[in-house]
Amino acid sequence: MKVKILKKCFTGTMGNMFAGEEHDLPDTIGQKLVDRGFAEEAKKKAGRPKKTLENRAADAADIETPEDE
Repeated sequence: MKVKILKKCFTGTMGNMFAGEEHDLPDTIGQKLVDRGFAEEAKKKAGRPKKTLENRAADAADIETPEDE
């Protein structure tokens, strides 16, 4: 569980954690910190949508070629 720390706290697995840090903790420890008001669940950052590859193939008839003189 990824949590954002609100108040300085200590856990046995991660040690001291300070306000504003984000940590990936086991679910049980993260939930206890959330329940006790020391942390909140980290929100996922809104990222750019992934670009998809489009079919860029062209037909030979669509390609214009200079005419021979």
